Amino acid sequence: MRPSPNPAVGRPRSPDVDAAILEAALALFVEGGLGAVSFEQIAKRSGVSRTAIYRRWESKEEIIARALGRLREQAEATFGDWAERPISEVMDWFVENVPRQMLNPLYRGLSRSVLALGDSSKIKAIYSEAVLRPRREAFSALIRRARSSGALPDGLDPDLIQDMLSGALLHQILLEPAGQTEEQLREYIVRLLGGLGLLPR
Repeated sequence: MRPSPNPAVGRPRSPDVDAAILEAALALFVEGGLGAVSFEQIAKRSGVSRTAIYRRWESKEEIIARALGRLREQAEATFGDWAERPISEVMDWFVENVPRQMLNPLYRGLSRSVLALGDSSKIKAIYSEAVLRPRREAFSALIRRARSSGALPDGLDPDLIQDMLSGALLHQILLEPAGQTEEQLREYIVRLLGGLGLLPR
C-alpha cells in the first residue's frame, strides 16, 4: 500500500523538494512523453524518495499538470499580475518575451508532448481547469476592459481571439521550418496581434 497523499500532520513541505520533483517530471515528459514518467523514474531523476512524492501527489498526471503550471508561472513572473495591467503593457510584454519562448527547446518539446496526449488525458483536464481556464477568463476580461475604455476597437469574441492566437503560435512552433530568428518571430507576432485587433490605438 502506498502512503496516503497530503498528510494532515508532519513537517512543512520543502519548496526545494517540490521543485526537484516537478523539474524531474517535466524533463522526463519532454524526453519521452507521458510513458516515460513514473514515480520511480521521477524519484531517480530528482533524488527524492517515492514516499515523499506520494505524499504530495496522487498520480503522475497531477505532477505533470502542476509542473506545466509552474513553468507558466515562472515565465510570467517578471510581469507580475498582468491581468490588472493596461492592455498596452501586456502586449508589449507579449511581443518582447513570447518569441524567445517559442525558440526555447524546452517549450518546443513540451508543445509536442502535450499535443501527443489523448483527448481524454487527465493531464489536459487538470491543466485546463487549474491553469488555462483562469488565464483565458482573465485575458477575456482584459480585452473587454480595454474595449470599454476605448483602448481597443470592438472586434471578435475574446474566446475566439485566444483560440486563433494560440493556434497561430502553435503552427509556428510545430509546422514552420526551423531556423526562424527571434526578430522574425517578433515581426510575425506584431502582425498577428494587429490582425486580431489586440494592438492598442
